[in-house]
Amino acid sequence: MIQRMDLFWALLGLPLAAGAPHLHAAVDSSGGFVVTLDGLPWLESGEVRVGQWSSHAGLTLLSQARAVGSDALGGYTSETMMWGRPGDKDPLMHTSIRAYDVDPSCLVFEQFFPKDLHLEAAPWGTKLVAPATLFPSFKSNARAGDLDCFAYHGVFPSMRHCKLASFAPTHQGGAPLVLYNATASSRPMTVFAPLATPKAQHMFAGDGMVGAGVKGTVSFIPSGWKQTFILSAAFGILDGMMAWGDLMLRFTGKQRADMYRDDVVGSIGFWTDNGGYYHYATGSNETYEEVLPKVKAYHDSLGIPFRHWQFDSWFYPKDGKVDPGGGGGAVVNWTALPSVFPHGMTYIQSKLGVPMVMHNRQWSPNSDYVKHEPFKWYKSPKAAVPEDPEAFFRWFFTQQEGWGLTMYEQDWMCTEYDNVEALQTNISMGDLWLHGMAAGAESSGRTVQYCMPYPYDVLSASAYPAVTNARATDDYIKRDKQWAIGATSMFYWAIGILPFKDGFYSSNLPQVGGQVVGPETAPNRAALMAVLSGASVGPMDGIYLLNATRVMSTCRADGKVLKPDRPVMPLESCFDAGVDPAGCHNYFTYSELSGYGSAVRPFKIFYLFMDQPGLLHVRDVMRTGLEERDYVVYDWYSGKLTWLDAATPSSVFSVLGGYEGHSYALLVPLIYGSGWALIGERAKLVPTSSLRFRDLDVNAGVFSLEVNGVAGEVVEVCAVERHSGMLCKEVRFERSEWLSVQFAAPASDVVALV
Repeated sequence: MIQRMDLFWALLGLPLAAGAPHLHAAVDSSGGFVVTLDGLPWLESGEVRVGQWSSHAGLTLLSQARAVGSDALGGYTSETMMWGRPGDKDPLMHTSIRAYDVDPSCLVFEQFFPKDLHLEAAPWGTKLVAPATLFPSFKSNARAGDLDCFAYHGVFPSMRHCKLASFAPTHQGGAPLVLYNATASSRPMTVFAPLATPKAQHMFAGDGMVGAGVKGTVSFIPSGWKQTFILSAAFGILDGMMAWGDLMLRFTGKQRADMYRDDVVGSIGFWTDNGGYYHYATGSNETYEEVLPKVKAYHDSLGIPFRHWQFDSWFYPKDGKVDPGGGGGAVVNWTALPSVFPHGMTYIQSKLGVPMVMHNRQWSPNSDYVKHEPFKWYKSPKAAVPEDPEAFFRWFFTQQEGWGLTMYEQDWMCTEYDNVEALQTNISMGDLWLHGMAAGAESSGRTVQYCMPYPYDVLSASAYPAVTNARATDDYIKRDKQWAIGATSMFYWAIGILPFKDGFYSSNLPQVGGQVVGPETAPNRAALMAVLSGASVGPMDGIYLLNATRVMSTCRADGKVLKPDRPVMPLESCFDAGVDPAGCHNYFTYSELSGYGSAVRPFKIFYLFMDQPGLLHVRDVMRTGLEERDYVVYDWYSGKLTWLDAATPSSVFSVLGGYEGHSYALLVPLIYGSGWALIGERAKLVPTSSLRFRDLDVNAGVFSLEVNGVAGEVVEVCAVERHSGMLCKEVRFERSEWLSVQFAAPASDVVALV
């Protein structure tokens, strides 16, 4: 078994087996089925249920049919089973399994209700309820053996490891459910998740089965309602999550998130979220209106180009007191409190002059919007939701003229759902609420961040282009593990969402006068994870307390973040047998740089993070399916270089821990078999971002590349040559442009030789 600290190549998430896997469901005459993966047993069906009736008691198979059709995933053949009570002429529910002609790696399961169906529902507010219907269900003693699994649970969804026999759903959690064979060298796996209307379903475990169906707080299912689920197969966890995500996005038509869509997700910004200095505190007796322009002037004096700001819940009126964790009252009116901004939102925007992220929470049943005609609302004692969310939000997003509002942060999503009866008892309202919010934001040219979402909320965002990102961590006020985003990042990125790590303190100075005094004991780790997330980077330090050098290590001189090409994720080794992937904080991501010359192909430079120092084994670089080439490891903290020779796979080397205890290194391929490798910009947390470098080539012993910069910027570019060591040059930019840089060994213009 590969040990947890062994890092490379196959561990980096590259394919572990060639070819797409084949899922097949063989349906028998009783409506049961067996799922095989590449011809080998994988899962076996359990019961079908509709309300109080099941295929084992009171529900019978009335008929079966085979048909062909097509949907967004392609052409398919379906097996449909009609279920009813003995003696019924008309079925209560149709169940079907679709197998796709072109892509055999997935199956789609559907529940269809041909007529109105009234059911006995669990009381709204009940936290954990079995679904009202059940299909598909799978026996928890899998035919493939004792499969490992993990699923996502809770607000800021986090991974929990399980065995199939011990899987347990949670309130609005338990999906996606990933099953995998940790002991097989090819690591076969499947992902099971709702394909559409995720807020209308519940996951299930019990009676020797796992499965899903219409949520148990619903008492009425209208005729024509469909509930669909997907089972997607692959080899390797990381490839499998991405393959599932590709199918989800193909079905919805959404593109995977653009890391540089706007200045909110693409650039550094100043945040005032829970745990930051200015969250319900100004550090003085002055108002926010008086203090924040001074904070901006301080940033400008340091040359820090924050290109957006975030205002949290402190700026608007609520119907109750806010507790220390930020919770409490619901929104009365989403505009500035006179005690915060006496001259209003337009005035403070004129002082800051940057795009804004603005926080909102659950709607008060006594809010001004509930009283506003013509909108009607479903009201409960502590929260409310508009009956027509899309109409409301399309109007609502016309009300912020002059604010600079660019991204709407919908926080306390869990509280809104848990405190509004209609969101739980009406089968469509949960999904309509989220659809309406996204449609309204999109209609006004704005984007949405989900905060405190349940996993089912995040799954819904696979259909909404306006939802660009979601919080992947708890509030910074709980920062001991608040940095560990890798497992959640893998879920979010798969379905087109950037995993935002909350704002952070960039310095380890005590932040006296702010909401949280600190100090932050690992500010570099916080900044590193923010950059590797691929989402926004948001320092939250008080005035005169910010570490300018650390903040600028995340970005170009104009504030645009130097990111990897995909968010950070767990190493494949985190899913080895005997390892709890939820507690494995060994992460990786990469930059993919273009090359040119006789062998045109991209170069992947990997960034490797471990929460503690460890030994690395060259043999793991050479695992099946990888190019046999030489590499150099650059230890970001120490500057140490270690050459990995493809001819000596048994060699062992170490990656040192940094001053905060964790390890961070680059794994860099040699260019076209030469002795050259790009180390990049050593002062940046992502030294070889594709935003900065392109067109790597070696010709006649000369290493050339192109470097991007902005006016007035000075960029140190470093390369390493096997015999000459580290060679660095300074590149100065008079304008925003790409400039060509060449290295030769020995070189007369070398400014640093290590």
